[in-house]
Amino acid sequence: MKYIKEKICLVLLVFLMLGGCLSTQKPPVTISPSIDKRLYEIPQQPLTMGIYIDPDLRDHEQVEKLWHHIIGIQYFVFPLGKPLAEKIGETCQIIFREVVFLNNREYTALPEEKSLDGILEFRLKDSDIRLQIEEAVLYAVGEHKLSLFVTLYDTKSNKLWEDEVFSEGKGLDVVTSHVEWEWWITSGPKFGPAVDMAIEKITFHLAQKLTVVEKILGK
Repeated sequence: MKYIKEKICLVLLVFLMLGGCLSTQKPPVTISPSIDKRLYEIPQQPLTMGIYIDPDLRDHEQVEKLWHHIIGIQYFVFPLGKPLAEKIGETCQIIFREVVFLNNREYTALPEEKSLDGILEFRLKDSDIRLQIEEAVLYAVGEHKLSLFVTLYDTKSNKLWEDEVFSEGKGLDVVTSHVEWEWWITSGPKFGPAVDMAIEKITFHLAQKLTVVEKILGK
């Protein structure tokens, strides 16, 4: 029975090759990071901060290529900008009393009852995603190195402080048999967890960096 299943999988792979389906772009990779619970242990700062997330960060999407000797070339799309921007926003909402999201860093027109203590700008420095298949041990590895710039301005747009934040994420997708492997390698391994981990780590590191904001602003 096992031999028959393996033959069926082989026939499927040959069919895909003849149909020209082995150099394809996969649907966007699912990216769904969580918030590190340790964020809630960081004392909240009694500040009202303007938050500006650079559009290049918010809209960032990258395509990574993976080659396999049977499957051929597969392209994986990582739309990581939106979930990264959302987690940056959530992090700021946890560690500051109030945040105001800005469409323009220099835009500070607020309702009369509100005023900003400062403005934080977030920019993407680098995003390096690496994909690998280890056929001998039936698993695939995704690695993501992520780094950001964070800059603090006063309400007159004077730069007060800037720093970098860095994280690494790694994900492992495993199958238990060669039959399952052949189906799995065709549909595409799950590489999203590596990106999830990198985003979760970088937002926690970011929160630790931002503990200096109140002191720098002299509040």
